[in-house]
Amino acid sequence: MTRIKLTLSIATSAIVFTAVSIAGPTFIQTEMANTSAPAGKSSATAVTANAESTQDAARTPAELLQLLGERIKAKDVDGIIALQDPEAAIVNYDGSIIRGHKEIRAFYVDWFKSDPVLTVNARQTVLAGGKRTGDRVRNRTASIMGDYSLEQTDPDGTRTRFTGNFCDTVQEQPNGTWLYLQDNPYPPHGNATTAHH
Repeated sequence: MTRIKLTLSIATSAIVFTAVSIAGPTFIQTEMANTSAPAGKSSATAVTANAESTQDAARTPAELLQLLGERIKAKDVDGIIALQDPEAAIVNYDGSIIRGHKEIRAFYVDWFKSDPVLTVNARQTVLAGGKRTGDRVRNRTASIMGDYSLEQTDPDGTRTRFTGNFCDTVQEQPNGTWLYLQDNPYPPHGNATTAHH
């Protein structure tokens, strides 16, 4: 895998969270979030539903970010996949798209060879859309935006550090839990040579 491909790590896949990413992101909501939603996994796949207990499900976008970070740190590929929608996508540094569980799994297995350490600052989360049923709104989408720094080992053994911004898209499931739809560590994509460094 080339150096460029290795540097496209997942911005929301925080290994090390700063205090602002856990305790202080800004939330802008078009609907009030119901943080007391029941835990559990989406019915999107039986594997996802069986892979995790209800205690491990994310009930907010912030919890989803935190769970992903914990699983990245543990190099728990199965746990990471359980947090992804079956059709989830990762934006590559070169603009190509990694799509679906099989490709995302292969990406993480390869990326972990670089011994990545990722620090993420979630600066703003915007919730929008969804469908109201009684006093609850479900199936909302959220954008999680912020900045990150990444340190990893290049194929030649050199330890490299990068910084950048990210804008990820996550979606609430019918049961009130959240899954990743898109991980984009390079918004706006534009000129790949100036994405970060």
